[in-house]
Formats: sequence, C-alpha cells, structure tokens
Amino acid sequence: MDKRRVHSSIDRLPAQLQESLRRMIVDNEYPYDFAGQQDGTPRYEDLVDYCRHQGHKISPSAIGRYGKRMRTLARMKQAGMITRQVMSDLTEEKASQTQKAVAEMITAVVIDYVSGTDNITPKQIKDLACTVKDCTAIAIKSDQYVREQLETKAEVAAESTKEKLKKAGVDNKLIQEIVDEHLGVVKS
Repeated sequence: MDKRRVHSSIDRLPAQLQESLRRMIVDNEYPYDFAGQQDGTPRYEDLVDYCRHQGHKISPSAIGRYGKRMRTLARMKQAGMITRQVMSDLTEEKASQTQKAVAEMITAVVIDYVSGTDNITPKQIKDLACTVKDCTAIAIKSDQYVREQLETKAEVAAESTKEKLKKAGVDNKLIQEIVDEHLGVVKS
C-alpha cells in the first residue's frame, strides 16, 4: 500500500512565506522583497528561488503540487463568490432560473476542470459525475417546485373566483366552465 504524505514541505513553511507563495501563484504578484527579475507572471522557478533566498529549500515538484492546489482553491472560492452574488438577488419567481443557472455553472466548471487535467483518477471522475448528477437533480426539483407553486396559486385563484361568481348569482355550470377553462390554460 502506498504511503500517503499528510503534509507537504510547503505546509511547514512560516505562514507569511506561504502567503507570499500563494499570492505569487494565484494573484501573479511578486512579493516586495523578491530578489530576482520581475518579468510577467511568477514561474515555479521564481518561487523556488524566493524560498531559497528566505532560507528554505523547496523542490520544484512541491511547488507544482502546491500551485495546483492553490489554483483549485482559488477557482472554488471564485465560484462560491459568484454563487453568493447570484443568490443574493433570489426571489421565489427567480428560483427556478437561478437554480438552473447555478447547476449549469457548476457543470461547466467540472467539465473545464476535467478537460484541463491529464492525470484524473477514477475516484475523481466518480466524484465529478456525482456533482453533475446532483446539479441536474437540483434543476429538476426546482422546476417541480415552481410548477407546484403555480398550480397552488391557480387553485386558490379558482376558488376565489368561484366564490365571487356565486355571490354575483352566476349559474354553477357556467362557473365551472369558466374555472375549468382558466385552469386548463395554467395546467397545460
């Protein structure tokens, strides 16, 4: 059985150095005390050199693993921020469309992730497939909820209309025809 590493060498670095590495990877921002040339976006070699100048020896492969983890977390945070922003304007009328949009957005992120990853494991594929399945279920349940709400509103309106027409002295048969006609439009 393979022995799995619990902590990377980067996890043992001081918090301030870890934050500088994260900003270099995610924000493409060189730290103020970077000793090398600052052209374009930081490369992994720049991160290794920066760690060495700070008195820590870190391998390029450790930087690569850390970079992959940080970019994934950054994408997840961004998706969460977008979702919170979309959900802040949620009303009952917009619930179905919003849930569908969120489900489609999550599915797009999953597809983007899978298409950009060469070494994806079967367990990761299974987890991603479950995520897409859950997103689809949300969209379906959302549609069901909206239809149930519309049907309930239509039935309440029909009962109210029946009462008003009875008070106005309209024939019961005509009342039923009117209600059936209007409910038929809503239900179809």
